[in-house]
Amino acid sequence: MSLLTPEAFVASSYDYVIAGGGTAGLTLAARLSEDPKVSVAVIEAGDDRTEDILVNSWGLTTGQLGNPDYDWIFKTTPQSDDNNRVIAWPRGRQLGGSSAINLQLWNHASRSDIDNWGELGNQGWTWDELVPYFLRSETYTPPSAQVARDLNTSYINPVDHGTSGPVQVSFPTVYSNYSRAWSPTFNNLGLGVDGDPFGGLALGGYTTPISQEPDTVTRSYAAKAYYKPNAARPNLKVLTKALVNNIVFDDRGNGKGKRTEGSRRDIVATGANFTSAGRSYVVKAKREVILSAGVVQSPQLLELSGIGSKRLLESLGITVRIDNPNVGENLQDHAQTSLGFDVVDGLPTLDSLADPAVFGAALNEWTTNRTGLLAEAACSTSYLSYDQLIKSTRTKSTLPKDEKAYKPSREALAKNPGLAKQYELITRKLRDPHEATAQQIFLPSGVSYQNADNVTLLFRSPGPGAFLTFYGVAVHPYSRGSIHVQSADPTVYPVIDPRYLSNPLDLDVLTSIAFSLQTIASTQPFASLLKGNGTEYEIGYEKLTPQNVRQHVKKTLNTLYHGIGTCAMEPRDKGGVVDARLKVYGTKNLRVVDGSVAPLLTRGTIQSFVYAIAEKAADMIKADAKR
Repeated sequence: MSLLTPEAFVASSYDYVIAGGGTAGLTLAARLSEDPKVSVAVIEAGDDRTEDILVNSWGLTTGQLGNPDYDWIFKTTPQSDDNNRVIAWPRGRQLGGSSAINLQLWNHASRSDIDNWGELGNQGWTWDELVPYFLRSETYTPPSAQVARDLNTSYINPVDHGTSGPVQVSFPTVYSNYSRAWSPTFNNLGLGVDGDPFGGLALGGYTTPISQEPDTVTRSYAAKAYYKPNAARPNLKVLTKALVNNIVFDDRGNGKGKRTEGSRRDIVATGANFTSAGRSYVVKAKREVILSAGVVQSPQLLELSGIGSKRLLESLGITVRIDNPNVGENLQDHAQTSLGFDVVDGLPTLDSLADPAVFGAALNEWTTNRTGLLAEAACSTSYLSYDQLIKSTRTKSTLPKDEKAYKPSREALAKNPGLAKQYELITRKLRDPHEATAQQIFLPSGVSYQNADNVTLLFRSPGPGAFLTFYGVAVHPYSRGSIHVQSADPTVYPVIDPRYLSNPLDLDVLTSIAFSLQTIASTQPFASLLKGNGTEYEIGYEKLTPQNVRQHVKKTLNTLYHGIGTCAMEPRDKGGVVDARLKVYGTKNLRVVDGSVAPLLTRGTIQSFVYAIAEKAADMIKADAKR
């Protein structure tokens, strides 16, 4: 149930109104409400699930996906460069947002990933300027001596980890033989981790900590880490089960809040219109309105509020307040390919949970002492450069030699003038032997890639048996997509079109990554855990060859659900929606604070940089309020 009634919620006005109680929104709310004189309101469409076992148990995480109580259940349009396949796009629909439904991997972007944000014209956004906020968000708990030996965590450099932040970061104390074998396998390939990746420089295979409370062995995420400890603050109000419809602007003068041609007047946001239990309400903001609705719904809310492409908005009957066709563009995501294998008889995988007796026993173990299969978090990962991919797989590069292939087309530049600089930075990384091109992980279960459009079936094995699936991720994609409204009705989902593989370079990179998965599987000691030493494949998979690998990538293509960029932080004439202080161009007091402002995708999972963005934004907002 909601934490308060909508009537009580709108009875007051607030200094800051935040649309979205997800990862960034709750981080902001907690930090802004530290000052008892500052009032903060948060509107969240989902409910409070902090005591829910599907949220708290790593092994049950995928049970949330495709369930409307937890997940928005978005889907892409048919992807024309990927055999017209539709890809499911899970997003958290609950307090904590997607930090409640992810697989909890905790890792950081590289130093140059963040420095590149600054190179795109964003003053104040470099690694050195953001790293204090990475550290501020986390409390890292070192592993026991036994865990450190088993998971090879000697790479950890304590100075690269926070000690007093809200998000609890730790290594699992229950783990599989697969996790034990991961780092030694990369060492045998000459790809052992060469430092602490949290310092922003290291490459190689390693086991990463996860966002997990070490004492309770439960998920640590925005709702539990940032909101719950501060829920009793009288100056912080959170309304759940309420859908924001649009931002309300000051209608006095100058065309009812519209920014007229040639006018330098920035429009003023005064609140947010939302619906709860079928009734509409308006909550008023005295200082700022902040969108923290995520990569899908922050651009949707801007467009529903009249900020976006004039042509699109007029076609839908939406009053145009600011004509900025950059809204909803620049979408980037981590596309991945997979390769599945049969595990040797007797080794457990999550596939066994399909047996009611096994599931019952595992559930009992988890609820009574936080052990067993449901506690075995898979947190092995890697960062590899393109040069490392080619050398370790003993394959030939398929990258084009013509420099024109690394430049955006005229059509692409017309839509996104900043793309030339983005491509320059991505290509620099691709050619740098010290920068990651790929990330590899595994999931101890079978995967039905044929069901990419239905996550309730995707993470189920396609037949009887015990399987393990490797994933290979292109961490710096060239392809760009978009998210745009298709109706003035806020309940109608926007059109999500990532345009996966629309730039052929992404397919070239993913073919090399696919071969690396086969190499890992056939290398000891991991090979000893797979049937035929990594030569017997999960149903639907087969041995990769130069002849079949490109089609393999297309048929197995999926995503790690790391969409960013649709409200990009860049100069407006280079494709930007917000400036370096995250203010929406053409507005006086409307900001976007979430992953949608990231102008370039980074290596690794994105949750840690979303927390860091929100932490930094809180400081900027506080500083601006004093001016």
